[in-house]
Amino acid sequence: MTALSTQTTLMILDLFQGPQAELSTEDIASALGKPVSTCYRYLKVMSDMGYLVSTSGSGYSLGPKIMLLGFHLRQNDPVIAVSRRHADSMVRSFHGTATINRVFRQSFICIYTTHSKSEKRNSFGPGDSMPILFGANAMVIQAFLSRHLQKKLYDENQEKLAKGGRGETFQEFRDNLAAVRQARVWKVDGAIRADSSGIAAPLLGLKGQILGTFSFSVPTEILTPEMEETLKLRVHEIGIRVSEMLARPT
Repeated sequence: MTALSTQTTLMILDLFQGPQAELSTEDIASALGKPVSTCYRYLKVMSDMGYLVSTSGSGYSLGPKIMLLGFHLRQNDPVIAVSRRHADSMVRSFHGTATINRVFRQSFICIYTTHSKSEKRNSFGPGDSMPILFGANAMVIQAFLSRHLQKKLYDENQEKLAKGGRGETFQEFRDNLAAVRQARVWKVDGAIRADSSGIAAPLLGLKGQILGTFSFSVPTEILTPEMEETLKLRVHEIGIRVSEMLARPT
């Protein structure tokens, strides 16, 4: 398979990220700017391998192979493997929700979440994504991005970030993130759910690159100053421990 054909295959899969569950061959050809006959050949191979399926006869949707890969991802992802026990321990000790997230471009994706028995489940679960603009997870991710990526993020979202009090200039934006980077833990109220507070720590790789975040959210109404400090300390420690494990050469 050539690099160009690999790119086309991946571009076809990317088309299924939107709200439309089923796409026709014509829809796909139009989106890619390629002949229908060319797309049909790709779709046949992808269907034969289980990546796509045609259930109605008039279009294609994601196939069972995607589900199988998702299962193996949850079983084998190194970030989940070293973080899951900490998430499970947190919800046994505190009332709230623990979440493990992966960075993907200018967003973060939930890859694992668990709740204490009495906690109301929030709407952010495995497979859901959010832009890295506001909230505790976004703040710690921004703090550990390279200067180049911080600048790109700021330039593309300057109006939103300035309106949200994140900095009228790029330098002010960077200065605000310096405190987050130094603390390696941050708390923000109401980012995912209006009645909850989130505390997040970065998960770093071998070269110090940001891989994701570990976060814990708790109902704001029960979050006393003492509890906040305890949770910050625990989440900070988990971030350090998990990062140390992820940084070990395999």
